[in-house]
Amino acid sequence: MVFLEALRQFEFRVGRDNFCHVHVSLVTVVGAVGGTKNQNQTQQSIRNLRTAGLLPHMVVCRSKDPLTRAIREKISLFGMVPSNMVFSVHDTRA
Repeated sequence: MVFLEALRQFEFRVGRDNFCHVHVSLVTVVGAVGGTKNQNQTQQSIRNLRTAGLLPHMVVCRSKDPLTRAIREKISLFGMVPSNMVFSVHDTRA
């Protein structure tokens, strides 16, 4: 993925303090209505970014409902992102 390498090189050139990597991920609901949230895809995508030499500064998690604190902390732990930098962006009523 050429664009990941370009981002990595750009971050290196301008310095980490002058670069903000915001990772946006969809957190799906598994099972019947109101089932558990599956953050594994988010954790895997962050792991893939780390393999490419990129570490997000913040993670924005899209989901149907607000994420619990426990899920945000789990994403924080496995993604190596501070918990206060994991945001839940859920659907609202129009």
